[in-house]
Amino acid sequence: MESLSDLEILNIITDDKDSHKLADIKQAQLIAEKRGLDIYLYINDRDTYFRIAKKEKAIDNRASIRLRLINFIVDFFSFVVLISLIHSILSNFGSDSIKYNWSNYQRIIGSVILFLYYFIQEFFWNKTLGKIVTGTIVVSEKDQKPSITELIMRTACRFIPLEAFSFAFMKDGFHDIFSKTKVIENKK
Repeated sequence: MESLSDLEILNIITDDKDSHKLADIKQAQLIAEKRGLDIYLYINDRDTYFRIAKKEKAIDNRASIRLRLINFIVDFFSFVVLISLIHSILSNFGSDSIKYNWSNYQRIIGSVILFLYYFIQEFFWNKTLGKIVTGTIVVSEKDQKPSITELIMRTACRFIPLEAFSFAFMKDGFHDIFSKTKVIENKK
């Protein structure tokens, strides 16, 4: 039943021909509630319901899972290149301690660079290299430039294990939910 359209769900709930089982109606009501469908407006004023639904759909320009995956891949490879460059520089010009103990420093240096990679780009440009490629940007829930606090939270959440894949299982990833931000398509 999850695969049914909003209209099909609403029709099951409001069908007065008694052609649906009570269990199906209850399941449809749960799905409607989960999707945020306004059953009462649909019943009382269908024209208004569809006009509002159409506007809401046009406004929600969140990036698709495909675009988010491309963002992740581009940013991941950009980070790998950046960390490799820093490793080369430190190996050639750094102290002997860093050269011979790179594995001890790698996790700390990598974490700092990862944090700065995302924070600096999203603070100054609302996008990372991956988002430049896909034409997406980071905004607050109110479609404004995210605050420093939101960006710090967003970036810190990236250190949650397997967080990078959370957007594949829900509308927004953990770093979007906890920081109250979202990634949208930038049509400019």
